[in-house]
Formats: sequence, structure tokens, C-alpha cells
Amino acid sequence: MTEKSPLFDTPVAGLVKARRSFRSYAQNPVEKEKLAALESFIQNLPPAPFGTPVRFALCDMGHNGPGRIPGTYGMIKGARWFLAGAAKNSHRDMEDFGWLFECIILRCTDLMLDTCWMGATINRGPFAQKLNLKPDETIPAVSPLGYRTKRRSLTDAVARMSVRATSRKPWQELFFDGGFDAPLAEESAGQWIAPLESVRLGPSATNRQPWRIVRNSNGVHFFLQRFPGYDKITKSADMQRIDMGIALCHFELVAREAGLPGQWETVAHGVDELLPRTEYVVSWVF
Repeated sequence: MTEKSPLFDTPVAGLVKARRSFRSYAQNPVEKEKLAALESFIQNLPPAPFGTPVRFALCDMGHNGPGRIPGTYGMIKGARWFLAGAAKNSHRDMEDFGWLFECIILRCTDLMLDTCWMGATINRGPFAQKLNLKPDETIPAVSPLGYRTKRRSLTDAVARMSVRATSRKPWQELFFDGGFDAPLAEESAGQWIAPLESVRLGPSATNRQPWRIVRNSNGVHFFLQRFPGYDKITKSADMQRIDMGIALCHFELVAREAGLPGQWETVAHGVDELLPRTEYVVSWVF
């Protein structure tokens, strides 16, 4: 039986399924107790896979009322509080940021707070001031947090429709057994069904779902399959590497919650031929 994670009040797999993105926020204030719980959670975050220094802050943007929030290009309405983070520039900074930020997002879901990953559609200036951004740091993403309105705004509904936000690729397009020539059937995944399904259900920039995973005797190997031209769309941060961090977060938290063994390592993965535009990231080694 799956037990709840010591980090959360609710099993992680349930939080992954429950989390949704919302861009329109009601005027219900976020309770001080929940803000304090988030601050404590941020101060006690577990280490990310690659050890990048990342710091986070809950930012009071001083907004009161239902209007659009400066710095979000009109995409967010009514939110007063934002979660923002700064990562020190390094080889795997985006993956570590994605891992840690998603961990906090899941804690927000755990506290019944609504959120929305934002990377491409933000003006980073106001958040850089709040974080006192250093020259060797990047703000990859931010998220509003609060309570959604009863109805989605037209902007929110159109944004979700344009990326088919609720759809996910089937198992055979994401997970493989031994090599990319052999799709991994869900019924053959054994104890790894729950961690892999949590990866499949994860959020990603414009819902591209760039993660590809191969299981073999050496471990569970994570690959990033680039979407053509995507780097030209999101120049401020490598969103698809952040997506990989989200995938690593979901996999690790659900695996650890289920008591499954393993740790992140860069290894000889043993996958002979990669898919087009695919690059190796890291492996979960038993």
C-alpha cells in the first residue's frame, strides 16, 4: 500500500493527479498559516539531483482587485502572491530548478492552493527586484498562488485549449523497454507503474511532454527529446530542461513514497540508438 510522503499530507501520486493550472484568482486572501507552512517547506526542501544552488521566495506583488497582474502580459488576473525562484547558472541549473519548483507547487496543491507554472509569458524585472537577483543567477519561472475564481477567464480557457492542457501522450510514445525500438507496456512496468505514470501526467511548457524514458538492467534512463525550434521561442530559460526537472521530481517522489530503491546518477545507459533530437539527462540507478 502506498503511504503518504513525509513531505506532504497527501500521497504524491494523488497530488500529481489533482494539480491544475489556473490563471484567474479570486479575492480570497491566502491564510497566514498557509504562507507560514510554505515558508517552512521552502526552508527544508530536499536536495535536487544535481546540487544547483536555488533560492525561492514568496513575493507579495501588492495587487488588490481582480485586474491583470503587471509582469504577466495579461495572462494572470487577481493574484497577490507569487512563488519565484533564482537558480545559479550551472550545467544542470534548469533541471534542478524544475525539480525544486515542482516540489513546492505540489506542496501548494497539498495546502489546497492553486498555481500556474509561468516561464515564457513573464516579465522577469519585477521578480528580479523582489529576489534581489544576482549577476550569476536566472529566474526560470514563477507561479501565482491563491484561490481560483469559480469560472475560468476567457484568456485562461483559450490558453488551455490551445495546448490541449488535459491531454497526455500514451505510454508507448514515452516509455521504452531496453531501447527505443521496444515500447514499454504499462502492464509490463511492474513496480514502476506509479512513478512512470506520475511522469506522464506531469505539466510541461505548451504541453510538449519532452521526456522519454528507457528501462533496462542498468536502471531507468531519462532522455530529453527536443521539439524543433522551441529554443527560439523561450530564450529567457530552457523550458524543456525545466520540464525534465519536473519529470525527475515526480518520478523520485512517487518512487520514494512507494519504498522503491534508487538514486540519480550519470551512467553508461546502454541505449545504442537514440531517437531524433534526443539527449541523455540522467538515470535512476537501483
